[in-house]
Amino acid sequence: MIRRLTTLTLSLGILLTTALQAQQPVHLCGTKDVEAVKQQMLQNRQEMRDFVFPRNAVTYVPVRFILVAKSDGSGRPNERLALRALCNLNEQYADQDIQFYLKEFYYYNSTTVYTNPTGFSGSTAIKNLMDYSAINVFITNEADDAAAYYQPPAGPGGNDWIVATSAYVDDVRVLAHEVGHFFSLPHPFHGWESSGGWDPNIHGNPVGIYAPDGQTKNELVNGSNCENAGDGICDTPADYMFPSGNCTYNLNAKDPNGQLLQPDKENVMNYHFGCSSYHFSDDQKQEIQNSLFSSNRNYVRPNYTPNLTEINQSPTVISPSQNEEIATYNHVQLEWSEVPGADYYLLEISNATIGTRTYIVEDNSLLLTDLEPNKGYIWKVMAFNEYHTCANYSTQKIFKTGGEIFSATVEEVGFESWDVFPNPVSGSQSFFVSTRTSKPVEMDVFVSTLTGQTVYSKTGIQVSTGVTDVEIAPGELAAGLYFVSIKAEDAIDTRRLVVIE
Repeated sequence: MIRRLTTLTLSLGILLTTALQAQQPVHLCGTKDVEAVKQQMLQNRQEMRDFVFPRNAVTYVPVRFILVAKSDGSGRPNERLALRALCNLNEQYADQDIQFYLKEFYYYNSTTVYTNPTGFSGSTAIKNLMDYSAINVFITNEADDAAAYYQPPAGPGGNDWIVATSAYVDDVRVLAHEVGHFFSLPHPFHGWESSGGWDPNIHGNPVGIYAPDGQTKNELVNGSNCENAGDGICDTPADYMFPSGNCTYNLNAKDPNGQLLQPDKENVMNYHFGCSSYHFSDDQKQEIQNSLFSSNRNYVRPNYTPNLTEINQSPTVISPSQNEEIATYNHVQLEWSEVPGADYYLLEISNATIGTRTYIVEDNSLLLTDLEPNKGYIWKVMAFNEYHTCANYSTQKIFKTGGEIFSATVEEVGFESWDVFPNPVSGSQSFFVSTRTSKPVEMDVFVSTLTGQTVYSKTGIQVSTGVTDVEIAPGELAAGLYFVSIKAEDAIDTRRLVVIE
């Protein structure tokens, strides 16, 4: 399930310009070991040849998004990118009895992974972050000039992750393309990846028997060698890699027999951006099913059905209303209407000073205690659940904080003292909030970053009179400085927590 929060890649990518097609450069798939993907597909065929596939039964596959920031926490991709990417992914796979749901957002700080996920240090860090209970999608800033890539081999004993850049992850086909590789689909132009695309001055016209990789036979237009050439899939037409940024093919490439090619530009596994729609071929769909039900994909079939309630509306902002001025700045309650079917709300607040902050909450309100005095803020909120992530934000509203300080203290509601121990603490270690109270108190505990993102919350904690130690287990935290806050009634207090490696 999604972690309860109150706030919230090993291949050489290719940047190509295809002068022959007079288009702008496009960032492509950076999956390097494409032969391993094809061999896995062929292995799946053998394994699943006698398998009886379920009919008219949707398999729900969990997806875990790892949002990577720099080591100081800056530059993290917005959760909204991941939600849009998941929405697009489900639309591309809607006719295949396979759908995807959000298992978790995980937050990781590493400049190395953020800028160079394909390097040794970056890929080692990624491998250590893998959770083999979902498809792991790392959203980074760079991926060696690629839009995204999949890292084989498949299965928990391999690597099996996807990296997508924040600039491309929510493109209508990018994540669907990499998930296609995850499910062992080769490119239609298999064998041409390293060439940069067909060039008659280099590769000839007609082309030769073999693709530029020297081992893959070029598929013939008539399909007579389709099982042993190209991608090994017979209903995808012969293709020798013709990338475009505007869904065009206006070349005269010929196969070894001299027949003109007609590549399928709208195929998800091709390299054409800007098409009005995309699709998988029927044989590709069968290969996806072969992979999905194969033994190395057991871990993405948890036999779980997420909340399928459709979310087709946006919340209505209640308070603060448009241009409302709030007297205090350290006690601002944001409230919006509930949306049927929503399990979570993504709230975004921004101004010139703080930039943009996002929070994920389960209720229809959020108390902010760390805003600045006499500043204007823009905020909006959207509803989602594990499966439906396509809804829009509410209308954005503007409010202004005042200069008054909300003065309620934890002492006024029964706390005599409280602290955090051990401090410092290692990133994977639990710590304790120790309280001394004069009466029973109900409190909430929040752990947040210096940028205001809450990375852990525990609510409704019953504290008895006297000394109480409450264990806090936020999971893996990156090294750095965090704030631990307790909230009881309207009172909030904060301590610093140092996390070491």
